[in-house]
Amino acid sequence: MSLNNSYFKNVESLSKKFDSINKMVSKSMGPIYEKLDALSKQITNIFSNSIFPYLDELGRELKNVTDDIIKFKTIIVELGYPPHEDIAIPDIRRIVADYEEFGEEYVKSYLDDLMFEIYDEAYLDHILLKWEKIKLFSPRMPILRNIIKCHTQQMYHASIPTLLPQLEGIIVDTFHHKGTLNTNDLKTYLKYLLINDEEKLYSFKDALYVYYTKHILVHFEHGKEVNSKISRHAILHGAINNYGNKENSLKLILLFDFLIDCINQIDEQKIILAKRN
Repeated sequence: MSLNNSYFKNVESLSKKFDSINKMVSKSMGPIYEKLDALSKQITNIFSNSIFPYLDELGRELKNVTDDIIKFKTIIVELGYPPHEDIAIPDIRRIVADYEEFGEEYVKSYLDDLMFEIYDEAYLDHILLKWEKIKLFSPRMPILRNIIKCHTQQMYHASIPTLLPQLEGIIVDTFHHKGTLNTNDLKTYLKYLLINDEEKLYSFKDALYVYYTKHILVHFEHGKEVNSKISRHAILHGAINNYGNKENSLKLILLFDFLIDCINQIDEQKIILAKRN
């Protein structure tokens, strides 16, 4: 019985000690908890007053960039260049801003030089290496190497008429076309290659379709003005002779390169559907 009393006394004593310790901890930690709570409120205020507005501003800026990309697709085709996905966002925004503020002629005054700077000889070497890796186009590589070589050696009257048939050729290869290829067939293939409702608004593929049909497949008649300086039919049928310059050669190379990128992304189901229509 005395043992039990001793035990309970010890428990009671320990309980009082723990209670005392708990009060001491609460007393000492209370100010710390208050400081942590105040600090938490300060951090929340910092986010509310600075970070969150910054995120809002970032969101608005991203929307502005997207809007500029959408505008750029139309503007670049109007200016006579094919869209190309390797052009940097700052260059896109500069072109759009200058076009809207100063007009088409102002942008045209520097656009060629800007494109020559972006897509220089080193870049052309890069895309040629990319073409080399595509097995489907390996039979065409001797021709494509000569096209790039002619361009870098300023032999534009050679690079342009050599490249124009290759545009059609890679489309024929992609869709396994047999027999005569008329313009309607070609446009059908281009639609399946470039027009996709699931593509985001800032994809350049739809603009490439407009460029191809407007500048490459444009209708012409001998003796009448041709509405494109790189019309496939007009050049290959000898209707125009003043096409041989650096900008026209570069335009076709960029068009060809972007087409290749699109071909690399197309699935077999689309190829099958295109052949049925």
